[in-house]
Amino acid sequence: MSTTYQAEIHAFGQPQRQGRMSLADAALMIRDRQAAAVLLDVAEPAELDGWWNDASFPEVTQHQSFPGAGKSGLAIGPTQRLVKEQLVPGLIDYFSYAARCNAALRRTRFVQLCERELGAGPVRVGQWGELPLVSKREYQPIAGGLYSVPPHCDAIHFGREPERWPIQEGYDEGFDQISLFLSVRDAENGAGLVIWDYRAPTRPALDDLMSEFSRTRRIGALEGVPKVVIKGRPGQLNVLNTRAMHAVEQCTTVRQTLGSFIVWHDGQWRMFH
Repeated sequence: MSTTYQAEIHAFGQPQRQGRMSLADAALMIRDRQAAAVLLDVAEPAELDGWWNDASFPEVTQHQSFPGAGKSGLAIGPTQRLVKEQLVPGLIDYFSYAARCNAALRRTRFVQLCERELGAGPVRVGQWGELPLVSKREYQPIAGGLYSVPPHCDAIHFGREPERWPIQEGYDEGFDQISLFLSVRDAENGAGLVIWDYRAPTRPALDDLMSEFSRTRRIGALEGVPKVVIKGRPGQLNVLNTRAMHAVEQCTTVRQTLGSFIVWHDGQWRMFH
């Protein structure tokens, strides 16, 4: 029998609901756009040091794309942004990192939870290539910033050089990409995550939206769009639609999470970071 957890269900234009739900049911609810986010009470706060201080994770380093964020190991987002002579060496580093670290990452509580309750496997490229499975994430204050991570969205097939990006056919199956992250440490101001009911249709469209925000500190297409703000407590697993535009509110102190993305592909959940 599947484990069920106390759940908060957040949907665009609807009041928050409470209930009990398995992780598998929460993931399907988000995949099918029946909610924007589901928060599940999966861990006691006293257990979180064990989740975070696991030697299987590399150290946290600065995120290449967002000055207010850090991550352990290599991540798909910065790799997707590489172009021209940077792309192939970046892909080599990305796949080499996964080959070196995934065996250890499979031993983490986070990956074991996803394997046990979702039947999740890795995203595979070719016969042998895998994407990294999970990472630590830290969000820091930015002087004068509106967000610790500005509005953006995530799509596994959104490479800036689509003809050379290796994840294309078969992964744009009409289901939204999902983020799973465990809240480990809150910022003192309780900074949350804002999700807008808006999906950039293409990589160039997303780049235009993010460029607009960099220039003007606003995105016109998001104004008046339904949104939700979720504020997960330490110990809650956040299951949310990150194919929709989203941003991390400005943190006044460091906020820590553990997380992966998942996509539904060939009848199975596939996880990566």
